[in-house]
Amino acid sequence: MSEAQALFNPAFGAYLLASGINAAVKKTQSPLPWPSVFLILPLVLPADTRGSLPSKSTVTLMAWADGHPRLRAAFAERAAALTDYTRASLRTALRHRAVDVVSSGLICPRIPKPASTAPGEEVADCVKAATLVGRWLAVTDPTRAFTTLGVRP
Repeated sequence: MSEAQALFNPAFGAYLLASGINAAVKKTQSPLPWPSVFLILPLVLPADTRGSLPSKSTVTLMAWADGHPRLRAAFAERAAALTDYTRASLRTALRHRAVDVVSSGLICPRIPKPASTAPGEEVADCVKAATLVGRWLAVTDPTRAFTTLGVRP
């Protein structure tokens, strides 16, 4: 299996979504608004975007986006390209009860297993990025997040 096939496996996407949703819920003790889930994978999967993310969530999504205009300009196209993959990953997460839908959004009924933290391991890097993005989205209104990234909700 090629690296691209592994990264675009719906089970892997489901794991990343669950990691992001879990981090969001943990931060605010409330569900992640469901539209926000469509921002996780486009911020996490492209290596250039993932590599530009800060190591701590003290930098806001808006501050990060302002500091990376080239990535922000490409984001809408990437988000559109990953919409079907995000849907497939979300369906997989729901089917396997890694994510649940509640009246006000999405929750993670069980904590996702941590990824190996071996240096340079791309899976661990993606999970770390999904966790950061989940914390960002927990405290950012979905409409504002979409607008900041140049995507129409």
